[in-house]
Amino acid sequence: MNTRSRLVVRLMMTALFGACAFLLPAQEIGIGNNDDKSIEERIIYNRQNTFHVAIHSQGFGAGFKLGKIRTINKTTFWQADIVSLHSPKEIKTINLLNFTTRPFVYGKLNSVFALRFGYGAEKRIFGKPYWGGVETRWTYEAGASLAFMKPYYYHVVVYESYGDNDYIEKETEQTFDTHDQWIAIIGRSAFGKGITETKLSPGIHASTGISFDFAKSRTRVRALNVDVIAEYYPLGVTIMDGQRNPWFYLTLMLSYNWGERFNK
Repeated sequence: MNTRSRLVVRLMMTALFGACAFLLPAQEIGIGNNDDKSIEERIIYNRQNTFHVAIHSQGFGAGFKLGKIRTINKTTFWQADIVSLHSPKEIKTINLLNFTTRPFVYGKLNSVFALRFGYGAEKRIFGKPYWGGVETRWTYEAGASLAFMKPYYYHVVVYESYGDNDYIEKETEQTFDTHDQWIAIIGRSAFGKGITETKLSPGIHASTGISFDFAKSRTRVRALNVDVIAEYYPLGVTIMDGQRNPWFYLTLMLSYNWGERFNK
């Protein structure tokens, strides 16, 4: 046997022993890890319910999901959310002559909130290693939306007729559509002002994103979701005076999800 042959044999033996040394401990760790698990960790669950809070490119939101675990790789769910919708053109300001009044957004017509109801699914992309880590899932969902448009009122000073060719200044609450009568804006009115004048605008939405579940236990869900949401309102949703009745909204949402897996 020449030198080259002996070198090849040594490399093969080294690789063989290395593989055995790697596989045997791995098997022992896997078996021992399963034996050490609680009964709750070994059960196959069929339900997954979660709550979430979110921040997105047009406001904030919160909601919940009622899920059914179909297979180890797929979970379907019903979802409900309530989110605020703001315009990128909103700029808060204050009356510089009276710092105790509420800040206001000049040109705002409505405070808008949207309810979303939908059905979707999560599909596993990468599972967690046996020692823990992060499970990655692809999520998608679609359903109905309902926007609530509450008129945005300002606390303003206006001219009021008093006798022949005489006027007095009076404080009142008005929307932006009557701003030609204003002398000055004092601040934003209380949120409850105009709530009985709220208008509805139905729509539809669809979303897709990635979920990163970092919970240490299989019975719990602790996940960060990144989603893109497209929303369509046939009747439009008006927030600012310069953008009346836009019908399409695209938002990027980051949410924190927590909940439990269990058997019904």
